[in-house]
Amino acid sequence: MNLPVFCYLGLLRFPEQLEPSLALLPEEQRAEAANILASVKDRPRAELLQRWSRLREDECAALRQNAHRQFGIRLDEMAPPVKEWCLSWWADQNG
Repeated sequence: MNLPVFCYLGLLRFPEQLEPSLALLPEEQRAEAANILASVKDRPRAELLQRWSRLREDECAALRQNAHRQFGIRLDEMAPPVKEWCLSWWADQNG
């Protein structure tokens, strides 16, 4: 699980439910998520959106590189619906 994304998205969409939701995480992830949350919870909404967006872009770029390296697939050359399906499938397969 990408804990920074968990914290950013939680603060953006469900801020009142985020801290209680940390209790659902395994203990080692809970402590790390709590530290991330403490460092970003007072940030402006625009900054949280920017950070979350940057993390998602980095994740997508890594998935593209892995797909190209392992299968020779260039996702950028695919039709958008096929590319989105492939990225979703690849993310599910690789956690």
